Amino acid sequence: MNAPDELLIDLINRTEIEGSGPRVTVVAHGTVITGRITPQQEWAARIAERLRDSDPEAERFAEDFEREAAEPRAYPPVFLHLRDCLVLSGARALPEPFGEVFRVSLQAVSAWGVR
Repeated sequence: MNAPDELLIDLINRTEIEGSGPRVTVVAHGTVITGRITPQQEWAARIAERLRDSDPEAERFAEDFEREAAEPRAYPPVFLHLRDCLVLSGARALPEPFGEVFRVSLQAVSAWGVR
């Protein structure tokens, strides 16, 4: 997205304030990604928790996401954070939609819609 999409930025900011956002579908570099907009801190905390609960080698990376969760949110936002994602590639979805979280650069978003 060359010029910032003010409406998408408004949706992200409202989600940061209210804690829950709408389901959206975005196109980024030709890939279709669908999920629910989630606050940046919740997104990072969810990943940190998963890493802590996984194998010991992955656990050490949780600290990086805990630091991210502690960072103040940027305005205007630079990233769109999604949860319960599905990444569509060709005729199939990758990976299975089981609570996946995803971060997309707003500059990469070429199209989006609310579901």
